[in-house]
Amino acid sequence: MHYVNALMPSAMRHGLDSQQVLERVGIDPALLNVERARISSANYRMLTQYLASQLQDENCGMLAQRSKIGTFAMMCHACISCPTLGEFLQRSAEFTALVNDCLTLKLDRDGDSAGYSIAAEPGSTDDDEIIIMILLAITHRLANWAIGQTIALDNVGITRRRPSYAHEYNFLFMAPIKFEHEENCLRFAAHYLDLPIVQTEQELNRFLSGPAMYLMTSPDDDKSLGSKIRTMIKADVAGSFPEFSIIAGQLNLTTATLRRRLRAEGSSYQQLKDDIRRDTAIYHLGRGQLNMDQVAERVGFSEPTSFFRAFKRWTGVTPRAYLLKASAGGVE
Repeated sequence: MHYVNALMPSAMRHGLDSQQVLERVGIDPALLNVERARISSANYRMLTQYLASQLQDENCGMLAQRSKIGTFAMMCHACISCPTLGEFLQRSAEFTALVNDCLTLKLDRDGDSAGYSIAAEPGSTDDDEIIIMILLAITHRLANWAIGQTIALDNVGITRRRPSYAHEYNFLFMAPIKFEHEENCLRFAAHYLDLPIVQTEQELNRFLSGPAMYLMTSPDDDKSLGSKIRTMIKADVAGSFPEFSIIAGQLNLTTATLRRRLRAEGSSYQQLKDDIRRDTAIYHLGRGQLNMDQVAERVGFSEPTSFFRAFKRWTGVTPRAYLLKASAGGVE
């Protein structure tokens, strides 16, 4: 919900009624006050698309200078003919400098390490600078698409202080996050910059069927270790998940190596299990076809009270509160 909360001040500054906006896209306004509440990616996409259309701004009003509809597409068309990722990213930085005075984008290469940084003019972003994090995530996913593979990030630098919802950033980047860093940046191995652009103009037209903000909720090319494990174990959510040692063996890794690599992605096996249970529970509550005891059973809890405690720990609200909101069409 903090992503939604970041959008609302922009909407209100431009004369939109936040409650009407949220109700229009199927989000219960009451969830704004529940920090750990979650909504479906479809609801978030609808919200950003609606705001972008109303404000005629691809950044949904979170930057002082408007980014006209079509700017992202034009930038992609300007870059698609570049032979390598390095030239692609450099041209995207130069394009942004021409159309937006709020941002400075920079690509650097230092031996085996490379970085892509975004700096904003003071006072030009939303209060929490969430737009900067969003733009970093979009850049990463655009680069992944351009070369046809996932760029494994060494780390992500964020200049702001660590927020209460910092763990959510790991879902976007699957990499360690360094807060209070000297710059907002993606750090990765420099060899990626030499990889060829494998996409074509025709494929770009298909890619641009949705707004840039859609990339926030579409990690279709996620090849992280955490994603592999989620795929391996999600069918076991109603019963007992495999032992950690079994998962390590199936991946041909030692338990120590697997634990270390998950930690490098900002995750753990317990976190992955909790996430699967939480998301499965939210899915079933949102559909409204099962009662709470049945939902508890579907996610591996024999005692409903244990499920209630776990659900409140995951989301900040009880399953009953989520069920009531879901019946109003606000949660999925």
